[in-house]
Order: sequence, then C-alpha cells, then structure tokens
Amino acid sequence: MHHAMNGEYAGFFDIGMVQRNEANAIIVHGTMCLIRRTALDAAGNWSSDTICEDTDLGLTILELGWLAQYTNRRYGHGLLPDSYLAYKRQRDRWAYGGFQIMKKHWRRFLPGRSLLTREQKRAFALGWLGWLGAESVGVLVALLNLAWVPFVAILGIAVPDKILTLPILATFIVSLVHFVSLYQLRVAISGRQMLGAVCAAMSVQWTVARAVGYGLIKDGLPFVRTSKGGSGRRGTKFPAFWEAVLSALLFASAIFVYATNWEDVHEINLYALVLAVQALPFLASVALAALEGSRINDFVFWHRLEARLLALRIPRGASPQLPAVAERSVEIAK
Repeated sequence: MHHAMNGEYAGFFDIGMVQRNEANAIIVHGTMCLIRRTALDAAGNWSSDTICEDTDLGLTILELGWLAQYTNRRYGHGLLPDSYLAYKRQRDRWAYGGFQIMKKHWRRFLPGRSLLTREQKRAFALGWLGWLGAESVGVLVALLNLAWVPFVAILGIAVPDKILTLPILATFIVSLVHFVSLYQLRVAISGRQMLGAVCAAMSVQWTVARAVGYGLIKDGLPFVRTSKGGSGRRGTKFPAFWEAVLSALLFASAIFVYATNWEDVHEINLYALVLAVQALPFLASVALAALEGSRINDFVFWHRLEARLLALRIPRGASPQLPAVAERSVEIAK
C-alpha cells in the first residue's frame, strides 16, 4: 500500500512540479522549502485562515512578483501516512485547503490585481480545474448515471449518449494514457509500482469531491494532522465504506442494464460499460483499503513467495546457491 502511495506522490514531484516550474507557478509546499525572509515579511508571514498555509503563502509571494524555483533533486526523505485512512485525510485537507485558497485568491487573478503573469494564472487555474473540478464532476456524473438507470432499464427511455457515455469513456481513456505516458517518461519507478500509483490516484476521487462539496457549504473546517511515523493507528471502521457502496451500486447497475437489454441495443450496452468504468475509482479505494489489512500488504509475504518461486525453478537434484535476496527472504519467513 505504501509502495503505491509513494509512486503516486512521485508523479507530483517529477511531473507536475517540474512542468509548473517552467512558468514560475509551482505549488509551494512546506517540505524542503526555503523562503527569503524579505519575501515572507512582504507576504504578511504565515496565514491562519486556510488549512494549507504553505501553499497559500507561496501563491501570495508569487502574486507580489517574487520568483520561485523548484528542483526535483532529493535533499531529504519525508514520511508517508501511516494508514490508508490517514492518506485519505491528508488528501481531504489538501483538497479542502486548495478550495479555500481558490476562494481567497480568485480576485487577484483579475487584470491589474496582482503581479501574476498570464502563464502563472493559466497554470493555477488549470491546476484547480483539473484536480478539484475533474474529481468533483466525475463523482457527480457517476451519481447522475446511477439515477438514470431505472429510466433506461425499466421505462425504456433513450440513453443520452452525448452526455453520459461517450465523453466519459473518452475522458477515462485519455486520462489513463496520459498518466501512463508521463510516468514512463518522467518517473523512475517500475511498471508494478506505476500500476499501484494509478490505483492510488484514482482511489481519492470520492475524497476530493467530498472536500470540494464541504468547501461550497462550510468555512473554517479545522486542520487535521496526518498520522505519520507510527503515530497513528489503523481505525476499526473500513476506511472506504462509501466507495464500496458506490462501486457495488455501479457494478450491479451495469450488470442489470446489460442483462435487461433484451433487444441488444448498442447504446444501452455502451451505457452499461460506462457504469462499470465509473466504478473503477471507487473500487480502487476499496482495493487499497482491503489490501492494508491483508497479509499480502507485508513485504515478508512477497519475499517468501519469491523464494518459493526460485526454489521451483531449481532442477531436482541440483543445489545451487540461492540469490542473496532469496536467502534473506527465507530467513525473514522463518
């Protein structure tokens, strides 16, 4: 699970931050961040009216005309969230805080209200739209499709394919290809970890959408610290309950729509496929939450499996030396 999380974080640091650095529009984050004292004083120091105070300060400094620079050279290592619940809470804070920042700063994107360049404004606007907006729209459209299922399967009303099918499939395919292509070009991780990163990225769709919803109706939600370094415990409740409900409803609806398509209407089968595709982000959350509590979430399990597979490949009667990794795996398993 942490392997998947780390791969998902790597995309932010090796793709998004590198690209935004070209436009002097990086997202300033507190980890490994150095700020000139004069710039800090000019921005009014750290603010307390948002729960993402580091990003809020960084944007304020850019609005005053300062230059920010980013390098993806690693100078230190941070700690991952202890649990999948902590991972979701961290993303909830980032999304809600990002929405707070957007509401706080939008006027400074108007002409003459700050020293932001056109490129900087575009980078931040597209970033907010692509992250906060896309996740929220994805959940909203999934709920709309669920509500439309009885009309299609029972009442026989036509599927609005130009709204609820083709755009969704096209967006999903383009996003997936875009994600994989960029990771292969820019992020130095294995294909297996990249697959985990895809699941981790999809798994927080509901979390981000819910945070945006809270941002629309509530102000001043408290800062929730992310449990790291063994400071937190895994909760007793399943951390992906609502995602499990939504994925089950979407998959069940897809099967129901497909099974009741007696006349084999192509548009209805396509609609069923879309319902199944929309369930994938919620299913990814369920998978990570289930993985956390299973034995396959332990590296010992994989080391032991590797040692057994290596043993099966050794011809009967031969006794060659096992690789060092396998020897350590056997010792750990014992």
